[in-house]
Amino acid sequence: MTFPLPTDAAELRELLLAERALRVQAEAVAARLQSASRIPELNPNPVMRLGANGELLLANSAAAPLAQELLSTGPSQVRPQLVQAVAHALQTGEVTQRELVTSDQYFLLSTVPIVEEGYALLYLTDVTAQRRAEQEIREQREFYETIMAHLPAVVTVLGPDQRYRYLNPYAQPDATKRLRHLGNSFADRCTTMGLPQSLAERRRQLFEQAVVSRQGVSWQEHWPARADASAVHWLCYYQPVFEPDGGLRMVMGYCLDISTQRQAEARTRESEARVLAQQAFTNLVLDLNPNLIWVRDAQGNTIFENAGMQALRHRVRALAHTDTMEAALSREEIMSAVLADQQVLRTGQALTTQAQFQLANGEVLWLQTVRCPLVLADGTAQVLGVSTDITALKTAQHTAEASATARENFLANMSHEIRTPLNGVLGMTSLLAKTGLSDQQRNYTTVIQHSGRHLLNVVNDVLDMAKITSGKLELDRAAFNICDSMARALEPLMLQAREKGIRVVGTRLAETCPHPWVLGDSYRLNQILLNLLSNAIKFTPRGGTVSVGGYFVRETEDTLTTEFRVTDTGIGVAAEKLESIFQEFTQAYADTTRQFGGTGLGLSISRALVAQMGGQLTVQSTPGEGSCFAFITTLPKASAAARLAALAPVPPMEEAAVRGSRVLVVEDNAVNREVVQLLLEGHGVLVDEASSGLEALALFEEYRYDVILMDIQMPDMNGLEATARIRAHADPLRAATPILALTANAFRADAEKYHAAGMNDTLPKPFDEAELLRKLASLIAGMESPLVGLTTPPAPAPPLAQPAFDLALLRQTARGSAAFMNRILASFHANTPASVADLRAAAAAADWPAAAAVAHKLRPSLRLLGAAPLTPSLEVLETKAAIDAAEQEKATTALAAGLEALLLALPQEVAG
Repeated sequence: MTFPLPTDAAELRELLLAERALRVQAEAVAARLQSASRIPELNPNPVMRLGANGELLLANSAAAPLAQELLSTGPSQVRPQLVQAVAHALQTGEVTQRELVTSDQYFLLSTVPIVEEGYALLYLTDVTAQRRAEQEIREQREFYETIMAHLPAVVTVLGPDQRYRYLNPYAQPDATKRLRHLGNSFADRCTTMGLPQSLAERRRQLFEQAVVSRQGVSWQEHWPARADASAVHWLCYYQPVFEPDGGLRMVMGYCLDISTQRQAEARTRESEARVLAQQAFTNLVLDLNPNLIWVRDAQGNTIFENAGMQALRHRVRALAHTDTMEAALSREEIMSAVLADQQVLRTGQALTTQAQFQLANGEVLWLQTVRCPLVLADGTAQVLGVSTDITALKTAQHTAEASATARENFLANMSHEIRTPLNGVLGMTSLLAKTGLSDQQRNYTTVIQHSGRHLLNVVNDVLDMAKITSGKLELDRAAFNICDSMARALEPLMLQAREKGIRVVGTRLAETCPHPWVLGDSYRLNQILLNLLSNAIKFTPRGGTVSVGGYFVRETEDTLTTEFRVTDTGIGVAAEKLESIFQEFTQAYADTTRQFGGTGLGLSISRALVAQMGGQLTVQSTPGEGSCFAFITTLPKASAAARLAALAPVPPMEEAAVRGSRVLVVEDNAVNREVVQLLLEGHGVLVDEASSGLEALALFEEYRYDVILMDIQMPDMNGLEATARIRAHADPLRAATPILALTANAFRADAEKYHAAGMNDTLPKPFDEAELLRKLASLIAGMESPLVGLTTPPAPAPPLAQPAFDLALLRQTARGSAAFMNRILASFHANTPASVADLRAAAAAADWPAAAAVAHKLRPSLRLLGAAPLTPSLEVLETKAAIDAAEQEKATTALAAGLEALLLALPQEVAG
């Protein structure tokens, strides 16, 4: 602006004043502009100015974070949005608004274009809190809508006009239909759904009741079954909601489907009815049960009693004239019951007891009670008792026991009455055989001995059967070679078969079983096979065949299972008779005993023995063609130590061991006394005799004896009483005098009873001379023999002076032919030296298989010559189980030396 130059002072003054006014005005405008320029800077919301290409021209402090991101070169969420907003605003020339989203903020972006200058002003308002509040409201709304959508109940909202303003999806799953229901009443729904209008009327009344009472109401209603739906039971509620001014705003409805609950209640009622019926039935069963049933708690209080127990309680009270049953019982009876209950509660295990108590009228009752722990649902333990009246059973038991006792006494007496004279017969016959007899007399003696032994076998069979039926038969457990033991036992019967003209074939167990040493009762196993083979020979005619075989079945580390079969071509047994042949004292046909002999006990005993060993005796038979008896047994294997102990040679009992001793024989039977006296005096024993226990005690006081042979059954004083008097002697050395029981009683229990009474050992009648001498020698030497079953014949004892050979078997095999015997002797003398040399070479080379081969080759000839002293060495060498080299060497050397000694002792020939 230009001003004309002043012409005078006044004009100049006015000009200066005007200039000043303009300056003041300009300063005021500048001040206002400066103040206005601070408005964007101080704005708490971001304010920015961007060029057309997005270049930043201006940014206030609040926009600093956005400006920094806009100026950065990396990825940006904000930059594209701002650039796009500026470009759009400049293009359209219009102010635009949009929402800008950053990583954690929401802005309302207003874009003001300054088209003529080519930039835009950006005003951003932070709406993050508002958006988050809206999001929370939205989520809350969705949450409640989700609840309402999935709530398993009908939720409705009714207006004051009782028309629907809201129904949740459970009330109507179809959204379209749900919208159509809005504005309708429940009466309209009843029409649509075919429900009775009475339901709508009732709901109208309840709606008004809730509004008038200004309180919620509840009720149950039943929708009857329809063609498209089953019956439903509902539990319903109306809750009124009022405006602040008290006017009705709405009524909320809630209906819960309780059909399942009502059905469950119905089933519960039915179940309770069934439980009551079952309980009534159970009570009826318990009351009709003849047993006494009761329940007591841990304090001894009776919780339950059936009718039987109540009847007994009433009877006991009535007979004893007491108020309670417990008052009629003794303290011991009550304490016994209490202790039994406590044991069941303490251990949690069932307990069976037997008790007797006497009623006031003298009657004795026996009750067997089974107590069981009864644990309730809450963990409380009680005692359930079931008592059975066993009075009649006890009476029968006592009668049976008395009968069994009488039976045992009869068997003992029978055994005594038969064995005692039989001992005299066999003893005297044995003594007679030692005298000079003619051939005819020797034949007579042989017949007597054979008949006596036959009678003894019959008695043993009867007693064995008695022990089996009474459960008193016991099996021994000793190591033995099952193959050799049975072969030796069966040999006499094979000779008998050949004499009858029957061909005997056999399969030795050793052919299939490499380890035949077991633990068991060899006598009883042999007894089974002897019975089976004896029957086969008995029922097979001349010219027939009997086959005996032992077969390996299987083995484990500890056991051996074998099968034995005896097959014959005899008369056979009809199928309907097969079972009866195993019954005691029964044979297949009525004339069997008359034609073939026997007691009919052999098969019964054999089957019982096999069963006691854990097996089963079976038979297959065809009349006219023969029979096959078989059984399988499993026995424990014998250890190497047990085998060596069994193979150890038994030192011979020299006659010198008893010679010169003094023995007292206490026996009421004169013949038996004479038999014992003659037998012992023949071996240099001084014998005194006593016919009763009293007489024995008198002699005992007068003399000192090395051994006393004491009979059991004697008049005046029996052997047990006499033994007790001897054991009570004041002199302890005299009181310890060895006593050998001479008995004919039947059971092992008798031997144990004698041992318990103070007797040192038992010798059953009739006894063997060698066994008598062996037991005497053992007692004199201070050794007691183990108890043996009285009806089990003792194992053959080694002779007192065991000879190097015995030609009895050779003579029997040769049927008396001296020529045959001499050929055998000559062959042995000719071939044995080479065997001795082979043994010595094997010992030097430690070649034990070679030694075993020599031993195996020698066994038949040594057995035929009766060279018993060499048997233990043979057994050791032929045993295939592991035995240490020292034992093998010892056996090899002993066998070689024994063979040399045998060659010196054995005659070259025998006279004809």
